[in-house]
Amino acid sequence: KLGAYHRNHWVHITGIIIRAGDLIQLRWCNITDDGRLEYRMAKTKKDRSIFLHDKAMTILQLYYKEECKPTDYIFPLLDSNADYAKAVTPEQKATLPTDMIIRLNNVVGAKNALLNKYLNKLAKFANIEKHISMHIARHSFAKIAKDNNVDNNHLKNLLGHSNIKVTETYMGNFETQETDLVMASIFKKKEDPKERAKKLLENMTDEQIEAFLNFSTK
Repeated sequence: KLGAYHRNHWVHITGIIIRAGDLIQLRWCNITDDGRLEYRMAKTKKDRSIFLHDKAMTILQLYYKEECKPTDYIFPLLDSNADYAKAVTPEQKATLPTDMIIRLNNVVGAKNALLNKYLNKLAKFANIEKHISMHIARHSFAKIAKDNNVDNNHLKNLLGHSNIKVTETYMGNFETQETDLVMASIFKKKEDPKERAKKLLENMTDEQIEAFLNFSTK
């Protein structure tokens, strides 16, 4: 049975720059001896090589056991003994029968939904009311990167986007949100000083009002 502590690891393992479908299918052979994650993205068919920071390596150690084989899945989400698991490399996956590919995709989709369910349970513990998901976590990563002045070209590589236009769309959405807030603050209706004074007086006790009047007449 998966504990909440371990569920949260999937969010932090690579700073969520990897898509959930790829994350679910990671195997120990995707981790190199020099501490990198190397895999082929299912969506774009491009190879990736990501540096694993110390926190990610520490999390991986929690899942590693001496009996683990290089071809075993890292996370306890897919069955390493299933028929589809025999296809390890992208080339081998491409030769799988259609029905087996469909079965694998269905299992991955179901596990992705399960991760999103767990994420929302964790969100409640953190008093987060907004619905969250693994995909939304990628948007959060992009927003944090923007706040830290990461160049769009670097962010494109981090997120594994096929072209810069996709990344610019991510960042453009954030820029639009910020512009909306600025416009709202500029055209915000200013409160009438008399109304403000009235509200202040309504919240003051008789002693406070008397003290204020005595102070103002000095």
